[in-house]
Amino acid sequence: MLGTEGRGKRMGRLRRRHTAEGAEGMSGTLKSVYLKLVLTTFFWGGTFVAARLAVREAPPFFAASSRFSIAALCLVALTVWHARREKRSFPAPKTFREFALLFSLGLTGIFCYNAVFFTGLKLTTATSGALIVAINPLLTAVLSALWLRERVSPTQAAGLLISLVGVSIVISKGSFAVISNFAFNKGDLIMLGAPLCWALYSILGKKALGAFTPLAATAYAALFGTLLLMPAAVVEHLLLGGPWPSFSFVGWLAILQLALLGTVVGFVWWYQGVGLIGASRAAVFVNLVPFFGALQAAWLLGEKVVLPQLFGGLLVVAGVYWGGRVKGKKEGEPVAYAVEAVEAGQGS
Repeated sequence: MLGTEGRGKRMGRLRRRHTAEGAEGMSGTLKSVYLKLVLTTFFWGGTFVAARLAVREAPPFFAASSRFSIAALCLVALTVWHARREKRSFPAPKTFREFALLFSLGLTGIFCYNAVFFTGLKLTTATSGALIVAINPLLTAVLSALWLRERVSPTQAAGLLISLVGVSIVISKGSFAVISNFAFNKGDLIMLGAPLCWALYSILGKKALGAFTPLAATAYAALFGTLLLMPAAVVEHLLLGGPWPSFSFVGWLAILQLALLGTVVGFVWWYQGVGLIGASRAAVFVNLVPFFGALQAAWLLGEKVVLPQLFGGLLVVAGVYWGGRVKGKKEGEPVAYAVEAVEAGQGS
């Protein structure tokens, strides 16, 4: 009887110890994921600075094609490795519709987005670019709801309105004269096309995820986007003339940051976070991107944030946060942020 009691107590102690060890292990894993998500948004914020440095040395399409030539090779290699690890064949489109869908991802999210991204950053500051593109997630959510005939909640509409007011303050630097005379910086106006391109990419991406994994869909997008960017870079060179562009050591560091940290590492770490804590919780970290973008622009480029820009940027982030508080989502259910935040951006 006493022996049975002793064994029961020992088993209880073992169970409690294993539970405590499991909780400690999970806590450590969560800390690691949170750190990776913060670093991912830091890398995405850095893409604005890196792109700004790159276009100082080369034209926009050449810089963009250099970035995605490297990123596409890495993403395709990663997709092949992942398929072999799971003992499956490389994911290929089975129908023309699937092929067209993947091509449209490369057209909207890589070619068009990076055309306005690099061109805009050649004409405006990295700080302004980061603050303007911060509207990405909310604009995607609203356009997705309209396109897919879903109801736009009052919260989303209010958040979008707040963010749009913030963007208008950012691009006008708080000057009513700029707004009334429509004397905006050309780069700021071009950068406004980036959230629209990314919204279209994200909506198409949701459809692609029905047949492909996020990794495969992004690899195809990067591949098709690169195939579109390369001839555009050749045409750009023929129009501009002069010697074929090249990068200095700093320029290549910027391209590698864009390709490896901002695209490949950012993608992998983002989806690790989404897989463990859910898309809705991971999406909160996206609000750090404009902060890190402005911080690195001040640190590395010596850019200064004027008070109206700061106020406008805070309104953008507040609108995105407010509009993203959609009730009724299951914790692990993919939401707009899960797709559009890649690259952001990501691009990003």
